[in-house]
Amino acid sequence: MNIIETKIPDVHEENINQSKVVLADNIIRNIYPLFDEIFSTKVEQVNKLETILENKKVEVLESKRHLEQGIKDYKKKQKESKLLDRINKLVSSGLIYDGNLKHEMTILLKIVNTLSEEKLDYHLSNTLKIIGKRFSR
Repeated sequence: MNIIETKIPDVHEENINQSKVVLADNIIRNIYPLFDEIFSTKVEQVNKLETILENKKVEVLESKRHLEQGIKDYKKKQKESKLLDRINKLVSSGLIYDGNLKHEMTILLKIVNTLSEEKLDYHLSNTLKIIGKRFSR
């Protein structure tokens, strides 16, 4: 039996397995370039997306570092502001003019921007003690 319309070769019962292999090889030979092209396009897309993802990760890390530094600076400025408010309270109450405290506060005002977080905490608690002593009398 010859099928003329599709041009599929004749299949004989004696060599049916060989005919199946030949037919499969012909199909693969005609379809494989399509799959290869599609596969290579998908691989290129995946590689581009991975590159974009890596770039976004780097951007996110840089933004995170920038925000963390901003938060750290903000907390330090907030402590400096509290310290200056407490020194203002000492000045307005007249307590600053008592003895050695005036000299200490003058030096503190000169170096308040260069103090570390621990030193700021120490001076905040120290000024709070002084204010507490003054107003507890």
